[in-house]
Amino acid sequence: MAYVPGVAPIYLALELRMMVMVQTIKAINVLLPLIYGISLGLYIQYFSAKHSGTGKLASRLLLTGIVLHLAYLVSKGIFYQYFPITNSFESFSMIAFDVALIYYFIERLIREDKTGLFFLTIVFLFQIVSSMFIVNDGIHSELLSNPMFGIHTSLTLLGLSALAVSALYGLMYWMLAKEIKGHRFGAIYEGLPALETLENMGRMASLAGLIMLGFGIFLGHLWAYKILGYFFKADPKIVITDIAWLAYAIGWVFVWKRGLSGLRLSRLAFWGFILFFLAIMVVNILGDTFHKFT
Repeated sequence: MAYVPGVAPIYLALELRMMVMVQTIKAINVLLPLIYGISLGLYIQYFSAKHSGTGKLASRLLLTGIVLHLAYLVSKGIFYQYFPITNSFESFSMIAFDVALIYYFIERLIREDKTGLFFLTIVFLFQIVSSMFIVNDGIHSELLSNPMFGIHTSLTLLGLSALAVSALYGLMYWMLAKEIKGHRFGAIYEGLPALETLENMGRMASLAGLIMLGFGIFLGHLWAYKILGYFFKADPKIVITDIAWLAYAIGWVFVWKRGLSGLRLSRLAFWGFILFFLAIMVVNILGDTFHKFT
């Protein structure tokens, strides 16, 4: 083969860029659980000691982790040319990012950071498992290389994560109300914010989840219509997701019309998500669905 001037240096430069990108992705993958773990430790300390400086530091470190996590997901998607949820461990990282992002926005909007340890525990556990066992083998469904499908999946996962956050706020409300009713003024009573604040945070997460999940579902149907030629397919996961979203929407209208609040609202948020989650798990284990990404 004849030597072409300039080709070898260009090839070497590309190889070097690829090596740098791969090593950067690996480095961030190691850093993420470390950052989230330190933030979790600070939130635990703040929950116990109530030093405002500790809470602010925990929140800033969480924001650092979120920004770095976003850079990790975007870089990985660009480098490997697919939406990074090809296996369970990649999905764990995406869930960790979604929960962290949703919690941070609610924390900043309500200006209440006493519940951070509960959500950072979830974020840290999901991310450390992902970082320890993740494998980039390049095997994935062609669906994950489609940008529109990536947006659909992102919104759907964000919506589901927001509903999970709402369910956890409902559980916190439930626990605190039980402590108050039993005149037990211990760590839970001292650590958690007021019932009204928990209710507002849960309501905000629920509404955000309902909206994002709704847009995600609609984009999924629209994508199927444009690419596959049908707007709706009787796929178990699609049917369950559509029914669950409709049930949540009806529930929101019911809550708004009846003016429900307090324990009834918290129980509705918690058990509604639990039933939805169990239905999805059953479909994933026993059902035959085309939503397979490997």
